[in-house]
Amino acid sequence: MQHIWTVLCQTSSIDIETNLLSIFNCVEELNLMIDKTKAPQGDLVVPTEFQLVSFWTIDNPNKDNELELRIEIVDPIGKVLNGFENKYPVKKGIVRFRNRTNIQGLPITEAGRYLVRIMQKEEGKKQFEISTELPLDVKIVYKLMDTPVAKK
Repeated sequence: MQHIWTVLCQTSSIDIETNLLSIFNCVEELNLMIDKTKAPQGDLVVPTEFQLVSFWTIDNPNKDNELELRIEIVDPIGKVLNGFENKYPVKKGIVRFRNRTNIQGLPITEAGRYLVRIMQKEEGKKQFEISTELPLDVKIVYKLMDTPVAKK
């Protein structure tokens, strides 16, 4: 299978009548404001949800196929923070294929450019190979947040 494109977004929708895909709120940058007094020591996980929406073409539609993917979140220094694998069966006769993958929670080690790496294991091969890498720039501002004073 050939990777054509992937988009990182907050949500997407497929119209049941027309099979048209709508992509909402594409994500290229994440700006975080963290209360310095409550910041965890070490890595943190941002409680957010994303979707990866990908489009593939099928090399041989005359047989049943399977798309086997590995998705990795890589921090600015190249450390893989999270990874997961999915398999998608693709029936005979299908010439193009879309998949949507939900990501819940984003691990963060520091500010900088993160990569969302899409890897594919092709039929007959033992290892995954990179299909694409999407950049996600993370900016972090540490601030002393105002705390309300209790009235007597």
